[in-house]
Amino acid sequence: MNVIALILAVFAVTVIRCVYLLRYPWGPCRKCRDHPGANRGSNRKRWGMCKACGGTRQRQRFGARAVHRFWWSVAGNALHERRKARVEARREKARYPELL
Repeated sequence: MNVIALILAVFAVTVIRCVYLLRYPWGPCRKCRDHPGANRGSNRKRWGMCKACGGTRQRQRFGARAVHRFWWSVAGNALHERRKARVEARREKARYPELL
């Protein structure tokens, strides 16, 4: 009984994490946390952008790329078909306009 509860808990945490990564794929840069977008060694005379984030102050969270690739491989085909149907409906309407 405890094994099933453990498996369900791990599954729930994984699903919650995947939804979180879909919603918030970008996080704060850990290297330039105190120096906004700047290199830690920067000062008035010498200025440089953070090498980790390139000055954007954001980094992609671990696993976000894989989750997004999976999401668009699944949802992308359905969205593509829906878009094709919408374009075809507009073409038909333009080809045979209704008489007012």
